[in-house]
Amino acid sequence: MDFGLQLAGMPTRVLIDAARRAEDLGFAAVYVPDHYVFERIGTLQPELATYDLFFVMTTLALRTSRIQIGSQVACMLFRHPVTTARLFAQIDELSGGRVIAGVGAGWTRAEFDMYGIPFPDVSERLRIMDEAVDVMRGLWANERFSYEGKHFQVRDAVLKPKPLQRPGPPLLLGGSGNGVLRRAGRWADYIHMTPAIGGDGTTTIPAVAAFNDAVVDEKLALVRAEAVRAGRSADAVRYASTIYNYAPTRSITETKDLAEQLCALFGLTPTELQRHPVVLIGTAEEIRDEVARRVEAHGLSQLTINFAGIDQLRDFGERVLPKL
Repeated sequence: MDFGLQLAGMPTRVLIDAARRAEDLGFAAVYVPDHYVFERIGTLQPELATYDLFFVMTTLALRTSRIQIGSQVACMLFRHPVTTARLFAQIDELSGGRVIAGVGAGWTRAEFDMYGIPFPDVSERLRIMDEAVDVMRGLWANERFSYEGKHFQVRDAVLKPKPLQRPGPPLLLGGSGNGVLRRAGRWADYIHMTPAIGGDGTTTIPAVAAFNDAVVDEKLALVRAEAVRAGRSADAVRYASTIYNYAPTRSITETKDLAEQLCALFGLTPTELQRHPVVLIGTAEEIRDEVARRVEAHGLSQLTINFAGIDQLRDFGERVLPKL
């Protein structure tokens, strides 16, 4: 079990500071999102800066020395897969083999519409992602690679430099729809499970509420069964999760009051809220116990936290992480 952080919508110098502090505090990974514009519960946030994924990953590779640097996740519809493969490979070489290549099929319909990028239905987006991942993996693993797909074709293609990690960086697949889960079982190293929002093209409260603690085991069972069908071990895919609502408290009473305030928003009971996969609230001891429960119940392998700022990161690293 290890911990990651995600900081988005902040100046590059703040992201660098956060990554370096996280490295010193013992975090395992820092993740960078891939968006042209951020959205939160159906509302666009155009006031937030959205730096290019690979610009930020390269910057962090140069300014850190140990922490892994991952994408959460690279939208495979934003770039040609040869471009994406080259960028991941070059940053992996630059960082000394610290890249986690997170991939996904895109979900924020508004940003596609804003820039005139085609936004087919989720099934077609997943098929495009399938081909893109095939191209990336083929270019990383082979001296020369040819591929003939519906969406992408490469012929006797060469990619240099190769990633330092062989045959390529670990692949993290984001999402929780059945199509994503089956693909994760077949070829991913991590399943980064999130609310199933690919079909709607926007986040909604019902979708977030439906992605509750009770359904995690069902979704992981699908991943593990598909891994076995693909000839892999049942535990070949690490379960990763991200906290989008992190709220530290200083007392059990404060935790109870806060949970009662927030649970009405999601239509959950306070207990369901505190166990929700994208929520982490409580004192340091309560958070320790809840994380331990998720590890025991679901085999949680990596927990990434979307901190509101450097102060939250420092507080978690100094008060909570030592207890874990």
